[in-house]
Amino acid sequence: MRLATLPTDHPLVAAFRACRTHFLWAAVFSALLNLLYLAPTLYMLQVYDRVVPSRGGLTLLFLTFVLAFALATLSALDAVRSRLFTRASMRLDRQMAGVILDATLAQPRQGGEVLTRQAMRDFDTLRATLTGGALMSLFDAPWIPIYLLVCFLLNPLLGLVVLLGGALLLVITWRNDRATKGRLQRATEAANYAYVSQEQSAGGADVVRALGMRRAFVARHLAERSAAARLQAEASFATGGYMAVTRFIRLFLQSLALGVGAWLAIEGKLSAGAIFAASFLVARALAPLEAMLGAWKGIGQARNA
Repeated sequence: MRLATLPTDHPLVAAFRACRTHFLWAAVFSALLNLLYLAPTLYMLQVYDRVVPSRGGLTLLFLTFVLAFALATLSALDAVRSRLFTRASMRLDRQMAGVILDATLAQPRQGGEVLTRQAMRDFDTLRATLTGGALMSLFDAPWIPIYLLVCFLLNPLLGLVVLLGGALLLVITWRNDRATKGRLQRATEAANYAYVSQEQSAGGADVVRALGMRRAFVARHLAERSAAARLQAEASFATGGYMAVTRFIRLFLQSLALGVGAWLAIEGKLSAGAIFAASFLVARALAPLEAMLGAWKGIGQARNA
């Protein structure tokens, strides 16, 4: 069941509502971060277009101080944003852990302990996603159009390169979701089944030994783990293939932007500083998409949990 389909009084909805302030501030810090990511681009433009032609050493010194301050601020904001996600994860734990424990312990005694462990394991998987890179990349993704706009302002041809590259990465991300969603769900279900089966056997270990079935149970659990590992490997192989294609496209587009910028500079349509700025902008614009694809396995596991 999706979060959006749950009733408004559901404990999980209430827990995420309690974390809303953390996410809002994280979005604000993400906006400031992505604005500051433009500082190296502006630095390159000023150095190659103003400092080098005029041999302005003092100007270069001041520009370097400004860049250092911007990057220090960027690092501080990134650390604060990371702490916000961690705080949201901790608040979610305070809101939901008691509810989950109370609901699972209310179940019949037989299997209740196993159910409690499984429910808490799923909840921890979901909670851990809040502090990972996947969520940060989701907060950075809305700023891709801003970088695209800056590229178009430099030159429409550069903007077109980024636009086509971003569209291609979005198609790959969509294909990755179609190819791995079912596999990830089956792998998660198989792993959960293996864990529950092992815990149930451990709970009745005395009976298993008394019946002389220890080796049979070991063989059964090894088969269950093997099936889960095979499904997880298939999902990882599929995601890894899409990741390799994505990395190739991003690196190629970064170099292509450099080449296109050099050609435009030869034609007198772009300055020398904009050549390197374009390469940096392409890398920054496409980075969130690559990060999301890299974290897709974790996102799928959290969704299933």
